[in-house]
Amino acid sequence: MKIDKYVFKDLKTKKEKDTLREFLRHQTNAEYGGYRMFDGTRSHLMHNPNELSDLIFFLKEYERIKRKKISNFLEIGFSSGILNTILNKFFKFEQIVAVDTFTADMSSTDLLTNLKRKNLILVCGSSSKKENLQIIKKFQPYDLILVDASHEYNDVKRDLNNYSKMLSDGGILLVHDIHSHEYLGINKAWNEFKRQNNFRFKEFVNRKFFFVCGVGIAIKKL
Repeated sequence: MKIDKYVFKDLKTKKEKDTLREFLRHQTNAEYGGYRMFDGTRSHLMHNPNELSDLIFFLKEYERIKRKKISNFLEIGFSSGILNTILNKFFKFEQIVAVDTFTADMSSTDLLTNLKRKNLILVCGSSSKKENLQIIKKFQPYDLILVDASHEYNDVKRDLNNYSKMLSDGGILLVHDIHSHEYLGINKAWNEFKRQNNFRFKEFVNRKFFFVCGVGIAIKKL
C-alpha cells in the first residue's frame, strides 16, 4: 500500500506538513518531541519530528524543482531501520545500501520488519573498514547519503570525507545530531566539512525538547 494513498498526498501544503509531523510524533519518544514513553528499548524513532518533517518536505521539494528522483540511497548507521523504512515510503528508492555494526541495543523484531519490502543491500561492519568501503563504492553514485553511525569526531570526519565523494552531481549528504549536547564531535566535524566550497549547506534545528539533534544538509554543486 502506497503511503501517498494512505495518509498523505503530495506533501506540498502546510496541512500535509502538520499531518506528517503528527504522524512522526507517534513514532518518537517524549524526549525528542514525540508522544511515546521510553521503555528501555530502541524501538522508537530517534529523530526530532519537527526536523524530520522539515527534511522530508525539503527533499520532496528538491525533487520537484530539479525534476530528478532521489533513487539511490546510502545510509551510514542503519540501527533497526525505522528511519530507513519511513524515508523509503516517501521516496520509493530504487536501491538502498545500508551499513551498520549492529552493536547498539535495538529491537530485533523491528530490525527484521525493517529489512523487508525494499531493495536493500545490507553491509555488516564498520563504515570505515576498507573492505566495506570497496563494497559500498560498487553501487555509487548515490543521490542521498545519511551519515548517522559512530558519533565520535574522528569517525564522523572520516565518514564525511569517504562518502561525500560517492555523491551524484547534485546529490545530497545528510548528517544527523549536528547540534547534539552529548556528541560534540559531530558538530566539530560538520563545521569543518562546511569549509568546503563545492557544496551548498542548510540546517534544520529544533531546540524545544530535551534531546537536541539537528540535521545538516550538504548539496553537491553541479
